[in-house]
Amino acid sequence: MLNWLQNSAPSLLLQRSGTVYLLINALHIGFLGTLVGSITALDLRLLGVFKTMPLPAMGTFLSRYAAVALLLAIITGVLLFSVQPHDYSSNIAFRIKLALIAAGIANALWLHGSRTWKHGLQQTPIPIRIRAHAAISLFIWPATLVAGRWIAFV
Repeated sequence: MLNWLQNSAPSLLLQRSGTVYLLINALHIGFLGTLVGSITALDLRLLGVFKTMPLPAMGTFLSRYAAVALLLAIITGVLLFSVQPHDYSSNIAFRIKLALIAAGIANALWLHGSRTWKHGLQQTPIPIRIRAHAAISLFIWPATLVAGRWIAFV
């Protein structure tokens, strides 16, 4: 499977064109920034910062914005992974990054799949369960960025 991925047309294009690789890498970083920035703003609001911002609109918008950024970061991440899949798959920092991404997605799905999310956006104070998810998220996503940077040093 890794060999197939490395020899796929998109991977070969990235391997042969420094410019295309640069652009995909820049897009990946941009989507990560959008993802972490939007999630951080939402998490902070859920934890009581930015109280003047209306939570129902902000929560819905930033959640969807982060989901789109996550999808695009995953797509660009897979493209970057395809260039050296054997090296990345054996890299402990990369594995930790994937585990953190999975934890972040699971945390978000758990929260958004619950009735607490829809009702909690309307409540004051914000329910403790929602604040707990926000605190976990506020740890996971920046840690994912750190793990991503760590890949180059392992």
